[in-house]
Amino acid sequence: MGCTTGSAPGRLDLLGGVADYSGALVLQMPTRQSIEVVAEPDEALVVGPAVLSVAETARLAAVRDYGDVRRALEGLPRWTHYVLGVAVVLVRHGVITPPQARLRISSDLPESVGVASSAALEVATARALGAGVIDPLRLAALCQEAENYVVGAPCGVMDQVAVAVGSAGALLPILCRPASAWPAVTLPPDLEIVGWPTGAAHDVSGTPYGRARAAAFMGKRMVEESEGRTWTWVSELPPSEVARLPELVGGAEFVRRWGHTGDPVTTVRPEEVYPVRAAAAFGVEEHARSGEALAALRRGEPGRLGPLLHASQACYDAMGLGHPAATAAVEAALGTPGVYGARSSGGGCGGTVVVVCERGALDHVDAVIR
Repeated sequence: MGCTTGSAPGRLDLLGGVADYSGALVLQMPTRQSIEVVAEPDEALVVGPAVLSVAETARLAAVRDYGDVRRALEGLPRWTHYVLGVAVVLVRHGVITPPQARLRISSDLPESVGVASSAALEVATARALGAGVIDPLRLAALCQEAENYVVGAPCGVMDQVAVAVGSAGALLPILCRPASAWPAVTLPPDLEIVGWPTGAAHDVSGTPYGRARAAAFMGKRMVEESEGRTWTWVSELPPSEVARLPELVGGAEFVRRWGHTGDPVTTVRPEEVYPVRAAAAFGVEEHARSGEALAALRRGEPGRLGPLLHASQACYDAMGLGHPAATAAVEAALGTPGVYGARSSGGGCGGTVVVVCERGALDHVDAVIR
């Protein structure tokens, strides 16, 4: 059996960001940069310094609690958990048999800048291991499962869908309920969406992201308790009820009064203070903003995106996902001729600012992500 190869691009997050776990519409643009994984025949699964025998991979895939998988991988470099986690999940669901392959990874996609390098690595790995034949939305969901439960990062499904389904040069709308890809929108030739790295590293498993996600589900639980009914998604909550939520809620108070959030991948910590109103409102409002932006692009009116991106940026700051480096990059972008709008993207806290502009307007920026 010869070598097999899988690849996947990164993504630029025009609108949506951390609203994917709220069931919002998000607008994503695959990057030109990508990650490639080559699987060469071997006796075990070999990823850098990590080696899992066929028997060990099968054992990990069979355990009931993903926490046992995480503990088994402790001591290995964290980046290998994304790759090994995908392999374990694929075996667990019967998509592949325990791999016997040495994986070699190459990439021109920047890491830790908020352009979905982890999702690209996961999808490229899955494809190299033979899972590229399954439905791409299922593939994306399995890769998200690996990141949520093996890596322990509470991401939504936006990134995995964007890199598994998206095509170069076209904007991909994704309704994250739980995930359906709408027809892609080809941009006019005089318009481009680019990423401006802020210089501040981003990590979706970091405290601010997890706090914002937990806060959104806290708000949902509080509205449901107040209204005496339930909603499937945060983005479906009535805006008037979200506006009545308290701005901040302590974790201990929430647990005492409401008990739980219903979100399986985050935990309410008693010592934390959560931006409940801003986080819940973001899911509702970003869903609406993405719809407005999509309509404007289909009409060929990119100038209407500026206020929408500005409002999204303000909400990132309100949720604690802003960063001085991101603010500086947004201000620099908006001061550049030919720029329609800019905002923090992805999980925020630095990473990358996404910019909508006339083609070539940001060619002077070093390391711009196309």
